[in-house]
Amino acid sequence: MRRARAGISTWSKSSRIKPQRIVAAVCFACACALAVWILTPDPDGTSIVVADRNLPPGSELRAQDLRVVEFPTQLVPDKAFTSVSDADHKRTSAGLSKGSPLTQSAVLDQQALPKGSTDLLMPVRLADDASTALLQPGQRIRLFSSLPDGGSEVVVKEVTIARLVDKADGIAAQSGQLVSVILSSGDAERIAEFAGMPISFAILPR
Repeated sequence: MRRARAGISTWSKSSRIKPQRIVAAVCFACACALAVWILTPDPDGTSIVVADRNLPPGSELRAQDLRVVEFPTQLVPDKAFTSVSDADHKRTSAGLSKGSPLTQSAVLDQQALPKGSTDLLMPVRLADDASTALLQPGQRIRLFSSLPDGGSEVVVKEVTIARLVDKADGIAAQSGQLVSVILSSGDAERIAEFAGMPISFAILPR
């Protein structure tokens, strides 16, 4: 009987499962389930365009910069691009990291504003050619004008650059960089009041 009891006791001690082992097994099972979920195609996914590399603000998009991926339908952002060709040659209005979905708000259309927009596109000639080398589409700038009696005045507190017009496209006899900016109708009227006066700028933080 003693031998039987000793055998049972020894078996009982050796067969005990430590709590740490149970926790480790559960964590391993969860990790396996997560990996299977990630690797299993979502039959209800939606194809959208994402950045295939890090893109700084003002980047002109090319097909090699983008790719189409399957995205969970419930996570697809509004107005996401679904075709690379629809985004080709557009410029980013903000920086995009690799894998970020490309949406209408993330790009600037150089030819037209989004449908239903109340904003305007207006050409503005900036006085300092050297400083305009710092500008890119998508940047927000503040416009100033020098006053005849000295000093300066804020013309418009904030506009967004839609396009920098190439010198060949502008009037060669005029100096200064011509830019197309997105602004409200009220700000457009304000700029018109300073026609013929030198316009300078300051780049606003993002």
